[in-house]
Amino acid sequence: MTDFLPPDHELIPLAKNDDRAAFQTLVERYLPEVYRFCHNFIGNTADAEDATQETFVKAWRNIRRFHENKSFKTWLFAIAKNSAIDIMRKRRSVPFSRFDTDDAENVLVATLADPEPLPEELFARKTLAKKVRKVLAELPPRDRTILSLRYDEELSFEDISRILSMPANTIRSLHRRALIALRKKFERP
Repeated sequence: MTDFLPPDHELIPLAKNDDRAAFQTLVERYLPEVYRFCHNFIGNTADAEDATQETFVKAWRNIRRFHENKSFKTWLFAIAKNSAIDIMRKRRSVPFSRFDTDDAENVLVATLADPEPLPEELFARKTLAKKVRKVLAELPPRDRTILSLRYDEELSFEDISRILSMPANTIRSLHRRALIALRKKFERP
């Protein structure tokens, strides 16, 4: 039997009144997504862990400033983006997405998954995933971030625009251009 977890709109007022258990529920709910985003944005595990921790510390400190008519997830991802940027500035790192690591799963390729693939299919998928990671690594960090937020985190253009502090139409345009650039790079010999 699964325990019922209250929705965000019930937990946030409690967290605003210093209810640590309510905030802990929010942390548990969003921790995997925030970590994945930070890892995609920064590109290394240790810094992603630091950025994730910093995100939740900042969220706890500023929860009273959160406007309950807004999306908590979008607010949290905006904090995560800023925390990741802060960590990168401190470390002087270059942002690379998780597509740069050989052991990472690529969401754009993972949709091809078959419950019981043949060895040839496994090899072909690994080769394709490697090529997609390589091609994605050639895109500018902003394009990789937009594609990651759209396809890995499944966020709307409006949510991405709030996270990146850019107009939604600009995000749509950048997304389209990133897909075109990705396709061109992928199709080259």
